[in-house]
Amino acid sequence: MTTINLVGEKRQAIDYMARDYNGFRQALIDLIPAKLPEWRDPSEADFGIVLIELFAYMADILSYYQDRVANEAFLSTAQERQSVINHLRLIGYEMRPAAPATARLGLIVANDATGTVEVRKGDAFATASSKERRSVTFEYTDEKPLVIKLNDPSAVPAKNPEDDQLLPNFKEFKDIIPVREGQSITNEVIGASDGSPNQQYQLAQPGLLPDSLEITVVTNPPTPAWRLRRNLILCGKAFTSEQLAGLEENMIRSGRIFTPEQLAALGYQERIPSTLAFSRKAEPDYMIETDENDVTTVIFGDGRYGEIPSPGANITANYRVGGGTIGNVGALQITTVSNAPQLQLLGAQVTNRQAASGGAQRESIDDAIRFAPTVFSSMQRSVTADDYVAQAKLFPGVSKARAEPTNWNTIKLYIAPMGTGEPPSDILKRDLLAYFEDKRMLSSFIQIENPDYIRIQIVAQVTAFTHFRNDVVRGELETEVQKLFDFEKVDFKQTLYLSKIYEALEARPGVAGVFVSRFRREDAGKFVFHVGSQFQIDLDNGTFSAGLRSEFTGSQIRFSPNVTVSTKTISSEWFIRDENRNQSYIVRKNQNRLDIYEEQQLAEGGLIQLGENEIPVLREKLDLRVEVTGGVS
Repeated sequence: MTTINLVGEKRQAIDYMARDYNGFRQALIDLIPAKLPEWRDPSEADFGIVLIELFAYMADILSYYQDRVANEAFLSTAQERQSVINHLRLIGYEMRPAAPATARLGLIVANDATGTVEVRKGDAFATASSKERRSVTFEYTDEKPLVIKLNDPSAVPAKNPEDDQLLPNFKEFKDIIPVREGQSITNEVIGASDGSPNQQYQLAQPGLLPDSLEITVVTNPPTPAWRLRRNLILCGKAFTSEQLAGLEENMIRSGRIFTPEQLAALGYQERIPSTLAFSRKAEPDYMIETDENDVTTVIFGDGRYGEIPSPGANITANYRVGGGTIGNVGALQITTVSNAPQLQLLGAQVTNRQAASGGAQRESIDDAIRFAPTVFSSMQRSVTADDYVAQAKLFPGVSKARAEPTNWNTIKLYIAPMGTGEPPSDILKRDLLAYFEDKRMLSSFIQIENPDYIRIQIVAQVTAFTHFRNDVVRGELETEVQKLFDFEKVDFKQTLYLSKIYEALEARPGVAGVFVSRFRREDAGKFVFHVGSQFQIDLDNGTFSAGLRSEFTGSQIRFSPNVTVSTKTISSEWFIRDENRNQSYIVRKNQNRLDIYEEQQLAEGGLIQLGENEIPVLREKLDLRVEVTGGVS
């Protein structure tokens, strides 16, 4: 009997026979009276039973292989990564490799440092290593050296990355060095050409970052680096280099058509098919294929489609490996100058004031099966809002995307990078704009915007059964609520339901009762009053007023006697209550002023509807508090 079993969240797997060893053994024994009536004593010691058990064992193995073959024959049920890769190649879709995180480093030098210093391609920086976590390397990857003028007035007084205290006699150039996670492999000899067609050579290191690969066939005289055939564009260039050069400058700018030099300045790279079918006989092209173990194979042409490397010529590769969420390190973590000769001679220090972001694991099987059809339907062109979202999610380092047309030819594209809720870096925005350059309509313009991360506050009172420990129950419940707000599960314009919080809390063992006393946006509540520095706030009979107090050194609050004032650890806010009017207020400090809101404990209707560009986040220990009583303390 054929059955379909659920695998993962929504995918299915074929269980063609739905039988095992015991089922086959019993079925064969049940046939004995009909086929061999003279066989009266089918005991386990009987030699015939031994044969039946051997047949059942063989049938169990064969049915397993039948299931596997049936599963791997279809994209929707395939379980092996290599099978999914092969299926998707039939529609021209390559599964995304791991994406490297990006960051910007500040440069700290002595105040008396003058002249210029260069950061060159391959200069490396790293995080400190420890027993719990290995060092993570970041590199400057631009071809053009970064020239920093040390007497530039934009430098600010430097702070120690460890304790954030001012460093006397030092200055800092903030966020000046763009870096990417990963390590460079240079001049690796991957093989020697034997002159045969379609030669294949594997790279020694797995985890290739495809944009970094450079292949050179060493000949005499030397030849330029060979060209990688990649991506999914199914047509040629709209303009040749000669045609672009012939266009007037104002036509180029108004139509958003760029010369090769302008494209290079944007970080744009030519994107052409992942096949040699469009290569001519004498064109030095190659293609790459990556298997389920992230091992990359370089494939050359056959003389008809792509040139064959000269016999005896050594083939070398320069590339970078890395990627993954390991690169999403926190702020002030990249502090080591690993290999940057000019900076090391200068005695310079570096640090990242903002967390690195954009690092992503390789594309999962479930994601590939879900997204591949949407990309194929868009034909690598972005016309509708859904097209922009589908294409953006395919870009390495982008976790979420939402497109909002603002007029007939402008698209606002909100993106959230891989990680835990950081804004997209300037590097990611630049690369994404270049990525869309051959996908957008000629007359359309794209604006890459940051998302708004909306903090959600939750407070719950839980009663535990008497034989459960309160601290254990609290830890488990906080984990369950955190899972609901895992960054990979939330999205733009999401609707959050109070019932889901109750469902998560009540499902855990040891919980006798639950009451959620707070479920709201951090910025919830009607704004009623704000006051600047050196002001005093009075609250009397529901009315706020402020008077200038020049003797005060900061914002201070004075209330009438009927007002109850309390502090909460959650978000470090003041909660005040006017007992006469039975109204509560929240006082939040916002830089040099105090903002006052009417307090809203529970979202209206038990749900929170987020906006077009809003993503919910739950900051542990700041926005979530679970109070457990009734159990063992």
